[in-house]
Amino acid sequence: MAETYDLIVIGGGHNGLAVAAYLARAGQRVIVLEHGERVGGGLSTEEVTLPGFKHNLHSQGHREGPVNRTLELEKHGLRYVRPDPNYSMVFEDGSSLCLYKDLERTVENIAQFSKHDAVAYRKLFDKFKHLRQIVLSSWYMPPLPLSKTYQVFEGTEDGRLFLYILNSSPMSVMDAFFEHPRVKAWALLMSMQGSIAPDAFGMGALIPLLFVGMHDHPYGVCVGGSWEMARAMQACLEEAGGTVRTGARVRKILLEQGEARAVLLEDGTEIRAKKAIASNTNVRMTMLDLVGEEHLEADFARGVRAFEGDELALLTVHYALDEAPRFVAAQGNPDVARCWLIAWGVENPRHIQEIVNDIRARTLPRRILGFGGSPTANDPSQAPPGKHTAFIWTFVPYHLPQGPESWPRVQEAYADAIQAAWRAYAPNMTGDAILGRYVYTPRDIELKVPSMFHGSIQHGHAGPNQLGPFRPVPGWANYRMPIKKLYLCGSSAHPMGGIAGAPGFNAAGVICDDLGLKKWWWRSREERRKG
Repeated sequence: MAETYDLIVIGGGHNGLAVAAYLARAGQRVIVLEHGERVGGGLSTEEVTLPGFKHNLHSQGHREGPVNRTLELEKHGLRYVRPDPNYSMVFEDGSSLCLYKDLERTVENIAQFSKHDAVAYRKLFDKFKHLRQIVLSSWYMPPLPLSKTYQVFEGTEDGRLFLYILNSSPMSVMDAFFEHPRVKAWALLMSMQGSIAPDAFGMGALIPLLFVGMHDHPYGVCVGGSWEMARAMQACLEEAGGTVRTGARVRKILLEQGEARAVLLEDGTEIRAKKAIASNTNVRMTMLDLVGEEHLEADFARGVRAFEGDELALLTVHYALDEAPRFVAAQGNPDVARCWLIAWGVENPRHIQEIVNDIRARTLPRRILGFGGSPTANDPSQAPPGKHTAFIWTFVPYHLPQGPESWPRVQEAYADAIQAAWRAYAPNMTGDAILGRYVYTPRDIELKVPSMFHGSIQHGHAGPNQLGPFRPVPGWANYRMPIKKLYLCGSSAHPMGGIAGAPGFNAAGVICDDLGLKKWWWRSREERRKG
């Protein structure tokens, strides 16, 4: 007889774990089915270079959000260190530009390059610090229609400015408000963290929102490695009576009378769901592979097939080190050494655009751009005593001229070029300091986490045509899929990827509404007033 649960969650990434934990604590019998050896998805920490050296293969820095707080993950041992400054860019002449939690220190840093830009930065911060809270709150609810979104902002001067910026590209926002090329490059690179091109119209709001957000809640380094968050979420789920099964690859979602009623595993096991199935895989895998296009209406299937991956993919080089990188720029500002993220290799927006143009031509960028850091500068537990780890991200195409399968033939040579460029900024990164190296390509990302198709860290491109009410498919942005009792809870749903758990949080609320369950984590206005 088949096993039966109230809710089945397909995929043990952090959004799947979030849905499962919320529903388990709402009194439901829940199982998470994870195809890998352990849960986590983008929360992955492995010893890929040498024993004792922990490397975070995907997410490196995490922002604060309601999931950590409402699931009380600190009770399960989750801890963060939040470096200050959080982000810096270092330049060829040894200067640097740092983003501190303190606004005034950041403004002073910008002023060394341009007093005009320092004033402009402060003005933008003042204008958007309140609007950001409105935008952030919209991430933790099903998306509003565009007409209502515009109504929220169009009644005030600052709101109308936000709408102008929203419809601009990050590059055009920088050109409109700032003058110095290094300040522009510094801000543009940070806005590209979601694999967003600087000339992508409809994404200009990333500039003020990201930077205001980094002053409010800087990115944190997870003590012990990023996987510690997944461990804490699994512990929370299991404490609430939920079940996690690893090595459980789902082959099909089984339908009965048009409803999602069960899943079939690769080993032939059938597991039934009395109330709902939530999929943490991307919309393409969920609907085309697991459900099957033959069960979908033509217009919906066309929309799913049109769902695009990221334009800019990531290649990461992980290092086991005998000593921490010593950047030349740290001689002028020692704070650089403890940044979470340090960027190098570009001096102006034109350099960044050259890299993007090469990627669009499906060639490896000729100019080497690196951004990364040394987690052990803030969390020594991620390496043996006295040793260090480091990582370098760089943007590359997923599709190479000979296809993505050709990555193994070119990755080591390109990593050598990255390493040579890195030494111009951190000269001690020579053979003696480097104990081990691991190159992780966009093709590797896809193979390890299949939901990140084409190496798409967001489970699908985050652009205006795939955000808000259009994510993942117009008309189906409320986490409910056209198959009854089937929900999408992963990063291809609103708002997008990133280690915040927003899609899982939102999907849990929708499922509770549909099942008539109390959202135990939600407090009414009257309850909040009473404290």
